[in-house]
Amino acid sequence: MNNLYIYYSRFVRVIMLVASIVAISGCASYEISSIPARTEVYADNKYMGGAPVEFKRFLPVCTPLTVSKEGYYPYQVMLSFSFGKTYILAKLTQKEPVSFVRTMDPCWASVELRDNVTFEKAWESIADLIVKRFDIEVMSKENGYLRTTWLNSWTGSLREDYRVRVTVKFAPDRKTVEVKSEANYHFNDEWSIGSDTALLQTLKTDIMGTVGRATR
Repeated sequence: MNNLYIYYSRFVRVIMLVASIVAISGCASYEISSIPARTEVYADNKYMGGAPVEFKRFLPVCTPLTVSKEGYYPYQVMLSFSFGKTYILAKLTQKEPVSFVRTMDPCWASVELRDNVTFEKAWESIADLIVKRFDIEVMSKENGYLRTTWLNSWTGSLREDYRVRVTVKFAPDRKTVEVKSEANYHFNDEWSIGSDTALLQTLKTDIMGTVGRATR
């Protein structure tokens, strides 16, 4: 009877030890932070909360993690099992503005000057419009040509991954002025070349309202 009791006690201890190991090893803890903040965190397509957030998973095997925010490309990774707590910093890439159009061909807008507007008046008015928004890189009144430096804050916030610049040139007869918007979007270590349609339309509207009328 004593031997039976001893064997039984050992068996119970082994069972409890195994149960403890299973309980510990079957649960993993994760802490998710993100750049930028206030992102949404999903594990197995289930909402875990807004980053930074902590949660646990039982026996996680290749659990998909998605961190998302409007205006950014989602951050996605597979969570694998690990002992203790796993820290993940999700860095999201901001999407290009909806007004950005990828193109190798320059996008120009043309405005015909009103009959009562001289070249001198048109040049002064347009230059004044441009310098209020941009720094000037090249300016030649004699040639009727102006080009700005790159601007990284056209979208309303400073973005190192998006920049625009403007070129203005008068036709040889000084009766028409053309304006071009260029835009670059940096993604995956490369600059995509294009144009910003919102910037071009804004400039065209401002020039039309000041010195001209649209021709096309």
